This record gives sequence, structure tokens and C-alpha cells, in this order.
Amino acid sequence: MMRRHLRIALLCLLVVCNAGLFGATRPVILGTHGVTASGHYLATLAGIRVMEQGGNAVDAGVAMVFAQNVLEPESCGFGGEVPILVYSAKDSKVHAISGQGVAPRAATIDWFKHNGFEKIPGDGFLPAVVPAVMDALALALEHYGTMTLAQVMQPAIDLAEKGFPIGRSLQRGIGSVEDRFKSEWPSSARVFLSGGKAPEFGDLLVQKDIARTFQRIVAGETEAKAKGRALAIRAGRDVFYKGDVARKIVRFQRETRVKDATGHTFSGLLSEADLAGYQGRIEEPITVNYRGIDVYKVGPWAQSPVFLQQLNLLEGFDLKAMHHNSADYIHTVVEASKLAFADREAYYGDPEFVSVPLRGLLSKEYAAERRRLIAPHKASL
Repeated sequence: MMRRHLRIALLCLLVVCNAGLFGATRPVILGTHGVTASGHYLATLAGIRVMEQGGNAVDAGVAMVFAQNVLEPESCGFGGEVPILVYSAKDSKVHAISGQGVAPRAATIDWFKHNGFEKIPGDGFLPAVVPAVMDALALALEHYGTMTLAQVMQPAIDLAEKGFPIGRSLQRGIGSVEDRFKSEWPSSARVFLSGGKAPEFGDLLVQKDIARTFQRIVAGETEAKAKGRALAIRAGRDVFYKGDVARKIVRFQRETRVKDATGHTFSGLLSEADLAGYQGRIEEPITVNYRGIDVYKVGPWAQSPVFLQQLNLLEGFDLKAMHHNSADYIHTVVEASKLAFADREAYYGDPEFVSVPLRGLLSKEYAAERRRLIAPHKASL
């Protein structure tokens, strides 16, 4: 027993000494059941909660995305998009889900030209696409998860209904557009401003509207429960795209005018037909091998291939010898990024409408050719 105690004491001493030498760090997270990670600790806990209830990794991931849309509306919009990659242990393959919305049918080039636009503004209603998040999450849950929408959405509903303390990021996000809330976005002001002012750090944020929206989706699934899990999930999804939620989205953006970057106000272009006709899909991911490691991304409808092109370019350099974040290291990574992003601007687009030469862009031969443009001691424009 004396030796065992001595070994433990020595181990503790080594831990204390190492902490003193290298400074305090976050502890290594260890577990035996599963691990979740997200941009907000409460979303991470939502994933853990779902896994503890018997859900798999996809169930947890879907639950976390729903929770993120409640917890971090400054960066995670339920009206936006969500590219998803799933590794399936059943077939040992990686699958991609195209959670990318499409433009409204009324958003034609002629419409924008007729209304005096040389390019689509970056804010307001006009750049809005069909919301894709709900569809993509339902697809992931149906095909790769095990739970119901009711189960994976409950943590998000609880957070929206009961509230949560506002963190620094959300506080800054609301504060940065406080004036626009007051003058241009009254419906958002009712949700995010407290007594007409931006909330303080730690204030409780309650979002009854999104809680009710999520509850409507769950109710749609519950009503179709007898049809089986897959059809019930689709019924819940259809509440958003074909039911009451869709009608309210269209009515609001048709009856409301919002100022955009041009300084003018416009109502939205989305129609009920746009939402009802939207359908995401499961796709083959794109991949490159980087030094023996297969790296997967979604297709060129996102800018995901940029990262794979960067890896191909950087594979020809000894980054380790340059040392992390040295001047040479940063220069090389930045120059590779410039080349990859230049190709994005020249070649990428929606593969439904644009022929993207992915095979060539992701080839090792093309990377070797482009790599010669990276000068070791000279920055490109």
C-alpha cells in the first residue's frame, strides 16, 4: 500500500509541476459513451442529453443544430442553410446532404435589372433563398438517425420557451444592430430587445415564437405517427414547407418592406410554391487524399471544395519544417488560399446550372501546376 500511495503522490507532483511549466489548459475530455461538440455549451449538452436517451451521433447532431438556432441566432439562422456530412457505420461510407436553399422563382435576372440592380444586395429580403435547414435535418434524421423530431427538438423547445442566459457573442451581435432593430425591424426588436434596449450579458432570453414554430412541427409529426417513423418525420417537415409555417413566412415577407444595402426598401420574393417545391437530397461527397488521410466535403454548391484545393496545394510544402505560424508558414498558407479562392470565383456554382470541372480542379496534376505560382518570398496580389 505504501508503494501505491507513493506512486500516486509522485504522479500528482508531476501533474502540478507540468501545470506550472506549461500553464493552465483546458482538460482533455474523456468518455466511454460518446462525445458531442458545438459552438455553444448548452447545444453541446443538448446533444449529450439525446445520446443519454439512447440516440446515436446523428440524433445528437440534429438536436444540436436545432438548439444552436435558438442559442446563437446571430450566427445560426433557421432560415438559412446547413451542409451535412454523415459517416454511416452500416455501409462504411460518407454521405453528403445538400442543405442549400434555392432562389425564389421570381428572383430572375430580368427582375433585378428591371428594378435597377447591378448585383443582388447582401442584406434585406431580396437575397433570401428557400430555408433549407429544416429539410436537411429531417433528411439526416430519417435516413441516419433513430429518434423522432419530437425527441431531438425538445431541448431546443425547452431553451426557447424557458430561456437561457445571453452570452458575450449574442450580446455583441444584438448590440451591433440595436439601432436597426428599433428603426427597421420591429418584430425582431420585440424578441431581442429588453425594454427597448439591447440586453446585458447574462440576461435571460426567451423566444416564444420559435418555440411555437418547433411545437407545430412536432405536432405535425405526432399526428402522422401511425404512418411510421419516416413518414411521420416527413409530415413534421411538411408543416414548415407546405403548412401553416410556410404560409406565415410568405405572408410576412410579402407584407413587410425592409431596407437593404442600397438604402431602398423591398418586400420579399418567396412564394408558397417555392417552399412547397423545395427538396434537398443525399449526395456523394467530394474527397481528396492529403498525406494518407481521406478528407471529405460537400459539393460546389457551397464553397467546400476550396478547402480541398488548399490541401492539394499545401501537400507539396514541408509545413512542419516551417514551424506553425512562422512567417514562411503563414505566407505559404495564405498564397495557397488565394489560388483556391480564385478558382472558386472562376469556376464554382450550382451544379444544377453550372458545369463545374471538379475532377480537374481537385487533381494532383492541377495542384502541382498551380503550386508553381507560389513564390517563397513574394506575395501575389
